[in-house]
Amino acid sequence: MIGNISTQSRPIDQRRKRRAVNCQECRRSKLRCDRQQPCGACKRRGREASCAYEIPTHQRPSPVVQASTELSNRVGSPSGLSRPIVTTSETNEARLDTHWETVLERPALEDDVDDAHDALSPLSIGRRMSLQEILDLLPPKSCCDYLVSHFFKNISAFFPILHGPTFQKQYTAFMQRPHEVDLPWLALLFSLCSLSLNTMDESDPRLACFWSQLPTSPTQAAVTVSVSRRLLRAAMTCLLQDEFFIRHKFSTFEALLMVIYNISHNGSVGQGWALLGMALNIGIALRCNIDRGLPPIETERRRRCWAGLLTLHTYQGMLFRDVDMSYLLNLTASLPADVNDSDITNEGILPPSNRHEPTQMSVMMAKIRLCQLSARICRHITGSSRLDPRMLHELDAAIAEEQKQWDSTYMIDGSPSILDSTSYAYWCVLQTYAHHLYLLLHRPFHHSKTPEFLPTSRERCIRSSMTLMSIHRQLYEAPLLRNYLWLLSGVTTLKALHAAVALRSCLLDMPPAAGLGYDLDSFQKEIESMALRMESLSGRSHICFKAHRILRQLQASSGTGNPVPGNSETEVPNTFEDWTDIREWMDADLIDWASGIFSQLT
Repeated sequence: MIGNISTQSRPIDQRRKRRAVNCQECRRSKLRCDRQQPCGACKRRGREASCAYEIPTHQRPSPVVQASTELSNRVGSPSGLSRPIVTTSETNEARLDTHWETVLERPALEDDVDDAHDALSPLSIGRRMSLQEILDLLPPKSCCDYLVSHFFKNISAFFPILHGPTFQKQYTAFMQRPHEVDLPWLALLFSLCSLSLNTMDESDPRLACFWSQLPTSPTQAAVTVSVSRRLLRAAMTCLLQDEFFIRHKFSTFEALLMVIYNISHNGSVGQGWALLGMALNIGIALRCNIDRGLPPIETERRRRCWAGLLTLHTYQGMLFRDVDMSYLLNLTASLPADVNDSDITNEGILPPSNRHEPTQMSVMMAKIRLCQLSARICRHITGSSRLDPRMLHELDAAIAEEQKQWDSTYMIDGSPSILDSTSYAYWCVLQTYAHHLYLLLHRPFHHSKTPEFLPTSRERCIRSSMTLMSIHRQLYEAPLLRNYLWLLSGVTTLKALHAAVALRSCLLDMPPAAGLGYDLDSFQKEIESMALRMESLSGRSHICFKAHRILRQLQASSGTGNPVPGNSETEVPNTFEDWTDIREWMDADLIDWASGIFSQLT
C-alpha cells in the first residue's frame, strides 16, 4: 500500500505530465496492455465495459477508500473474490529484460476473474459480518455431512493434520449449538467443505443443493468451483473477524494450514506464501513443535499440524527454490506417531493393528522424509556444490531409496492394487515428488554444450519428465483414480508442466543421431496429450488455464528437431536454467512470447 499512496501523493502537475498509455484495468493489475479499445487483457478477463484509458482526477477515490469499497461490495458475492491490493514500483515493467533476476522473485499477482488468491488477502478490510450471516453461508446440514465425510474418506490421508474422532465431537457439538462456535474452528469447517466440493464430480446428484445457488452460471462445473471459492472466502472471513493477527489459538493454526493446503491444490503454491509464514509464526508462538505434557490426543494433534506445516514448506522449496528451508529442520520437534486415528486415545497411543499395512499417517511420514531430502537437494542445487558429481550420485541414490519404500508399501508385486485404489493414488503423488527432485538435481548436467554434461543425466531428465506426464495422464484418465482428479488443479500440474519444459529442452539439445534410441513421436504425443488435458481442466483450475496457454506457445515456438537459433553456445544452457523456476511461467500475461525468456526455447 505504501507504493500506491506515495504515487498518489505526487504533485498534481507532475501526475498530469504522464500520459495514460495503458488502460485503467491493466495499470491497476500490473498487466501488459496492447492499448486497443478494448484491450486484449480486458477481453480475456471479460472486462470490456471497464476498459478505459482516462479517468478525471477529481472522480478517482483514494486507494484506501477504493480498496475498502471494492472489498465491501464483494463480501458474500458469488460473482468474484475480494482482491488483495498489489503494488509494485514503476521499474518492475523492465524486469522481463533481466532473465536471471526475474526467476529469483515470486510470481506477481494478477487480477483474473475468479482467481483463488483473491479470497485470501490477510489485509482485507470488508464489512464486518454477524455470526448469523456467516452461518448462513454454510451449506445445508445434509450437504455439510456429505462434504465432511468425503474429506475424511478421500482427502484427509494426503494432509492428515486432523484427528478424526476429535473433529467428529467438535462437529456434533457445533451442529447442536451453532451460535457457540469458535470462529477459527468454523473457518476450518468452511475450508474443509470448500476443498471437498472442489474435488468432487459436479454431476454428483448429491450436490444438487448447490446448483440453484448461481443460476447465471453456464455449467454445473462453474457452480461447483464458484461455491467452493465462496466457502474459502468465508473461511478467511472467520479468521479475520477473530483477529487472528493478534489472537492465536490452536484452532487458528489448524484452520490456517487447511486454507493454505486448499490454495496449493486449487490455486497456486505461491499464493499461499505469505499465509504460510504467518502459520509458521503462529505455530512457534503456540509451541506446537514442543511437547508440553499434554494428553496424548492433544499432543498428537499438535505434532500432526507441525508435520503438515513442514510439508507445505516442501512445496515452496521444490517449486521456487529461492529460500533455504533447511532451517525448519533445525527446530526441535517430535514426529507424529505412524498410527491410525483410532489408535490414539487419552490413555495412550496403541500400535497399529496391522503392522504390515500402511496407516492413515503413512503418506505424511513419507512427506516428512521428502521434506528433509528436498531441503538437502534445494540447498545443494543453489550452492557452490551443485556441479559436484559425487553429491549428484549421493542425492540421486537417496531419492531412489525413498521410491523403493513406496513400492513396498503401496504396490503389490510392482502393480497397483485393484482392491484399494487409494494406495495407488498415494504412490502416484509421492512419485511426482521424486521425479520433480530428479529434474532439479540433474539439470546442471543435462545439456551437451556444457563441460559438466553427463549422458546419464539427460537420460534421467527424459525418463522423469515422461513419468511425470504419464502420472498426470493416469490421474486424468484411469478409472481407478477417478476420485483423485482434483489433484490436477494445483501443485501436481505445476510439476507436470515443469516436466514438459524439461523434456523439450532435452529434445532441442539432442542431435539427430542421439535421438535414435528414443521414440520421439511418443514424446511429442505426450506433450500434446497434456495440452489437451490442461484445456479440458481450464474451467475448474486457473493453473490449468495458464498451463494450457504456455504449452500451446511452447509447441508453436519449437517444432520437433528444430535447432536452437543463434551461434552463441552460452545461450543454449540457459534454456532449462531459466525454466526450472516455475514462478514466472504462471504469469503468462507478462511473458513476451516473441522475445526474452520464451524465445530461447524456439
